[in-house]
Amino acid sequence: MAAILAAAMLLAGIAGLVTRSPRGRPWLTVLFGINAGYGEVSPDTLRTVQPVDVLLLVLAGVTYSGFWPGPGAGHLAWIVLAIAQPVLGIAILLVTRLWGRSGLMGGALVLSFLMLIDDTWTAAGWLGVTASVLLLVGDFATTGAPRRPLAWVLAAGYAALTLWFGWIGGILLT
Repeated sequence: MAAILAAAMLLAGIAGLVTRSPRGRPWLTVLFGINAGYGEVSPDTLRTVQPVDVLLLVLAGVTYSGFWPGPGAGHLAWIVLAIAQPVLGIAILLVTRLWGRSGLMGGALVLSFLMLIDDTWTAAGWLGVTASVLLLVGDFATTGAPRRPLAWVLAAGYAALTLWFGWIGGILLT
């Protein structure tokens, strides 16, 4: 259920950007807004801890822990790393008020690689790798100045991540 809720929150984040409601916008939509050149979104928006960001990190950690002991029993350390990244990201975010959110994508990347290595859910693994890489590139490359090509990278990654969480929710519920 955590994965389905995460996908729903990501979908709601798009509405938060369209309606200009800062409370409903996860940082990924803020990054998109910065790069797309939306006037009401600024890099300073990222310097506040929004409850939606913390909740997304919690839901990601719960989702990743749903795969315990992980795809492939010999990869316990890697599944621990996948789970730990969003959980530690919360602590880092609360302390720094800026860093730590990328733990969601880092954990998704590790879990997706495990899916590929174990050859269990290969298509879902590739979707997760694609989403994570696109969003990490967009996250780290955002400078504060509008860069429309980067906005498209973030939009594609955001859509892929939303689909991936929905797919993962389906996997875990079956």
